[in-house]
Amino acid sequence: MYKRVSLVASPVLLALLWQLRNEPLAVCSCISILAGLATWCIIPATTHTFKRVGLAGRDMSKPLRPELAESMGMVAAAIYLVATFLFIPVQFHSYWSTAQSPRVFPYARLGEYLSALLSLQSMVFLGFADDVFNLRWRFKLVLPIIASVPVLIVYYVGYGVTQVVVPVFLRPWLGTCVDLGVLYYVYIGLMSVFCTNAINILAGINGVEVGQSLIIAVSIVLKDLAYVNSSNPETEYRHLFSLYLLLPFIAVSCALYYWNKYPARVFVGDTYCYFAGMTFAVCGILGHFSKTLLLLFAPQMFNFVYSAPQIFGLVPCPRHRLPQMVQNAGPHRARRMNLHRQVSTAMQSFSKGPRRTNNAVCMVASRTLLDGTTQLGLRIIRMYECLGLVDIDRNEDGTMHSVNNLTLLNLVLIRCPHLTESQLNHRILLIQLLNSCLAFIIRFQLSHLFYF
Repeated sequence: MYKRVSLVASPVLLALLWQLRNEPLAVCSCISILAGLATWCIIPATTHTFKRVGLAGRDMSKPLRPELAESMGMVAAAIYLVATFLFIPVQFHSYWSTAQSPRVFPYARLGEYLSALLSLQSMVFLGFADDVFNLRWRFKLVLPIIASVPVLIVYYVGYGVTQVVVPVFLRPWLGTCVDLGVLYYVYIGLMSVFCTNAINILAGINGVEVGQSLIIAVSIVLKDLAYVNSSNPETEYRHLFSLYLLLPFIAVSCALYYWNKYPARVFVGDTYCYFAGMTFAVCGILGHFSKTLLLLFAPQMFNFVYSAPQIFGLVPCPRHRLPQMVQNAGPHRARRMNLHRQVSTAMQSFSKGPRRTNNAVCMVASRTLLDGTTQLGLRIIRMYECLGLVDIDRNEDGTMHSVNNLTLLNLVLIRCPHLTESQLNHRILLIQLLNSCLAFIIRFQLSHLFYF
């Protein structure tokens, strides 16, 4: 089906592109759709090649553990880069037209666009290196900073504003604005680290990485469209800049989501997570809406804070913290099952395959033993328990034996037990969608309470 749709749609889009060649936003939309169709067709054509070179893995959340091609985010990212490269001459077409009066070419804007593509290209390369070499976490924290250097340099040379507006309730002590100086560049550098790793941490089931990225991207696009016809030319340009980067991203991500949604036929790999995160970081930095971007990343920020005890070694952190598949034998068993029971039940399900009975295959929160947990880690676990954020198994003497792995996926399974993998993905995407609605309310309706 995807081949027929692409063959029919491509000539129409090319003809439309030629007719609208003097409208950059319309051309960007056409190129984006063509990039999405190309991604839709190329992904299934390259899965065998990826498997042949060893880029494949088992889907641990399925009864038969099928082998799927990994790192298919590399295909989407490569097509995205081709599309954005082809758009460069279109974006500045009006400055080359002899029919108009001569104007000074906007070298600063060209530099911003090229620096954004350079950072994205660097992050795609580093993400693919992580998929191939399985880099350690300390490298994952440093690499985004290196990839964001071109954007930081262009921001410093072309804009250089390091002042931030102080919220109303702090102005009696700090004044209206505060100049952070070099700390502002530290902040935007750390934002690139956060964006790239936040999506990578909230992962592990079919479709969740691409799905959350799509919701964030569409939310930013809706915000950008509200400012396209702004009376301020600089504001209009900043949001057009964001649109030029996000429209191709949404197109290739939609195609990738088609193959990655439940039941997945490919894995996106760390390449896509880094690529998506850097795309958002670049748009937030050069588009000058980093605070709005952080509002849209609230679920990822919660997941990071919630996971911090395991990320920083206070609580034992297994290699894989994704939820596990079991036969649904009732809510009590789904919610309160210790580590050994989960492993044995999962292995039994894998060996027998899904049964056509009332006991459907469902997901349960994976767990980790608390042996070797630091005292600070135990205090944090008790605090989480008071807040209803963890499910703890205790020994007969009352000591804590195991706890669910600290991720938002597992937390949702604690609060909403015996969900299927598809239902769990939909719950996460619903959380992301509701957060976008809340972010818009804060940004457009409540911001006057903090800034005026």
